[in-house]
Amino acid sequence: MAADSWPSFVPEGYEVSRTLGSGKTSHVYLAHHPQWGEVALKLPRQESQDSPVLRRMFENEVQITLSLDHSNIVKAYGGFPTGNRAFLALEYCSGGTLDQWILERGRGSLKDSTQLIIDVGRGLEHCHARRVLHRDVKPANVFLTAERQAKLGDFGTGIFTSEDSQERVGTAFYMAPEIFEGAQATVQSDIYSLGILAYELITGSRPFSGNDYETLMVAHLREVPKSLLHHRPEVSKTLAKVVAKAMSRAADKRYQQVADFLEEFSSAAGLVPEPAEEIIVGRASRTKPSDDRQGRGAGEASPAVDRGTRRRGVLGWLKRIKDGDE
Repeated sequence: MAADSWPSFVPEGYEVSRTLGSGKTSHVYLAHHPQWGEVALKLPRQESQDSPVLRRMFENEVQITLSLDHSNIVKAYGGFPTGNRAFLALEYCSGGTLDQWILERGRGSLKDSTQLIIDVGRGLEHCHARRVLHRDVKPANVFLTAERQAKLGDFGTGIFTSEDSQERVGTAFYMAPEIFEGAQATVQSDIYSLGILAYELITGSRPFSGNDYETLMVAHLREVPKSLLHHRPEVSKTLAKVVAKAMSRAADKRYQQVADFLEEFSSAAGLVPEPAEEIIVGRASRTKPSDDRQGRGAGEASPAVDRGTRRRGVLGWLKRIKDGDE
């Protein structure tokens, strides 16, 4: 690795080998950990330390990803959400992103496409069961394993449903109409984005096109996309209706839960759906995170968060750090 790209901080136990890429909030490195093996190690960019918005996005991603545990979610092995020792260690998905897969192949086989859609749907269903809204479901935020299993990731724009946020976040190609109008994100706005992703995977093209935000906003608010049958006549009418319902302009016309979408989509695709995940209504304890599984960063006074830490514990811990009690 070139000296100028070497990270100034690497958490204890991780050995960085090369750069994988960079995002809005962080640089991503391929690293090795003696327990986890190859991992994708996210370290905040300097801009994230200087910008409250970007800093909060990275904190969100650490908190949320550590609270999730599902085979269709990119697994977090450990992390520290704030300060100059912040990091997030994730499972390394060697298959790249779903966005890259679409660019390289165009539309795939109907069998491959439907399975990938179900994978993403199951991951999103788990998010909602854990009271998390993703708010930016799109192929670029879906990662593929070597076995081509899809895993939903990149939770920087995500929020817990208990949070009140009027932020207009997301990617214009996939944003629900009500988000463009300033409404708060909901389960139904995530389902709309899932519907757009499903349409794109099956047809090889997005339902709405435009070169700027305003054009895409008008398209989502006013235009009716062509049926899946226009692009792929071999698709069943039932499957086309399921995807169209997920993409309904009015939120109350969409599926009210991802499980409902998955059940009808799987049936239309001739697959057997998995049982719906139970929605969690309880709250986790305020227990301070343990450092049993993830050691402290070099010189760090507070322990890194491991996968056992629940949301209330993480938020309470962050508050204590900001109040100077840690």
